[in-house]
Amino acid sequence: MEPISRRSFMAGVCAVVALGAGEVPAAANTAVKKLPGGRISVNLKAVPALAKVGGAAKIGSVKGVPVAIARTGTSKYIAFNLLCPHQGVPVVRNESGWICNAHSSEFEADGDLVLGPATTGLARVPMKVSKNVATIG
Repeated sequence: MEPISRRSFMAGVCAVVALGAGEVPAAANTAVKKLPGGRISVNLKAVPALAKVGGAAKIGSVKGVPVAIARTGTSKYIAFNLLCPHQGVPVVRNESGWICNAHSSEFEADGDLVLGPATTGLARVPMKVSKNVATIG
């Protein structure tokens, strides 16, 4: 077996970080379906992270932009862009919310800003909910 090069090792590490440290993309889940025009539909009841108020999950991409959904009330949900408003680096989920690994901006589970250098929360993405199915984009 050949030794792994430093470049190959670093590329692998970056790929793991980009995927949320081993998180399986929700798009692979049957709860998420791609729709025409770059939109997606999500069966909210089929996403375990959204079972409780305060839960949040990375869902997939809408028109090439990574998005998440957070449950903010008994029957209220919001969708938001997972690109840090500071410099556009994708944020990743941690135990309390979302974090940008580039400059350590922190966000609540619902995308609200906790700590900069970002000066705003994660941008909201249009979403409609009907009969426990969210259409995003």
